[in-house]
Amino acid sequence: MIRFNHNKFLSLPEEDLALWLNSIVEHEGYIVEELEYNFVDADTMLSLNQEYLNHDTDTDIITFDYTESKAIKAEAYISCDALKKNAKLHAETIESESLRLLSHALLHCLGYNDKTNEQKELMRSKEEDCINLFHVKH
Repeated sequence: MIRFNHNKFLSLPEEDLALWLNSIVEHEGYIVEELEYNFVDADTMLSLNQEYLNHDTDTDIITFDYTESKAIKAEAYISCDALKKNAKLHAETIESESLRLLSHALLHCLGYNDKTNEQKELMRSKEEDCINLFHVKH
């Protein structure tokens, strides 16, 4: 089950997004047990950052990954404010930046990290692959 809690923030059809995310998961040899995406404001994101990560900074996404074996179970929190800011900064559409963050959370659940420069490069490449997959199918 994939859920999107966004108060009409997402313009892309949820059904298309769920099919796309499931195709990524299947390609990696996993299944989705439960995946929830929560689109929140900057204050909520800062509060989550402080409470769970001991960070006093703004961020665009936080993923809580409870995946066991090959069954994806996770919740992701995406800052609508940071998403819009990043889209503008990188001359991207809101839709494209949304796809990047949705795939970013999922990629963490699939075992990809972004702590080192090498990991960041691989993560960015995988995000681009995911975004391209969405555009091919839709």
